[in-house]
Amino acid sequence: MDIHKPKPVHNLREFLSEIGVVVCGIVIALSGEQAIEAMHWSAKVSEARASVREELAETGGFFAFRVRTRDCVGRRLAELDQITDDVAAHHRVAPVGDVSPHLGKLIADDAWQAERASQSLTHFPRDEFDRFSRLYSQQVDMRYWVNKEIEAWAVIRTVEGDPGRLSASDLTAIRGALQQARSFNYLISLNAGDQIARMKALGISPTPIDRDLNTACAPLRRAPPVLPYSVY
Repeated sequence: MDIHKPKPVHNLREFLSEIGVVVCGIVIALSGEQAIEAMHWSAKVSEARASVREELAETGGFFAFRVRTRDCVGRRLAELDQITDDVAAHHRVAPVGDVSPHLGKLIADDAWQAERASQSLTHFPRDEFDRFSRLYSQQVDMRYWVNKEIEAWAVIRTVEGDPGRLSASDLTAIRGALQQARSFNYLISLNAGDQIARMKALGISPTPIDRDLNTACAPLRRAPPVLPYSVY
């Protein structure tokens, strides 16, 4: 193996030439490293975008369901209001079946949190990141409303069976829960429509609803009024 000794620099021109070679080598190395890193993050951003969009599309299906069932839930709450009033007035009231419209569903943000932890979100275009962030920020409130709505319906279900057995305190609690459920139904359905509009602006279509709307929109199951037992 031949070993070449470095040539001595005789003038400024040769010195600058040597410096130029070194600088060019450094620039090429850094550029190559940056290009590789850019390719890496480009792939990561594409994967993150697909994951987040899929998650939002699933949640969008729930939002579409809530928009379509808003009036159905309102009618069921009105019917339950009437039952409560009838019981309070000591009228004969037919037994009541399952009152819950089964509206609850997890509003997921697992993909968003995972991509945040991996720092992929910091490489999104700023406008796109802001739009995604706005969607997920609003879902924090909606998740809270859904959970509170579930709690309200748990109280309302006290009316199931023979409503005539309910005490005055039971009726007071049910009336309060009915009002809460009415407020949350309004908030959730209204904001669900806004969320769907934001998704569509990003080219995201809600996943088709995978449940029967009749579950939420069917009338309450009732039986004939409970009559006093008579001995002949």
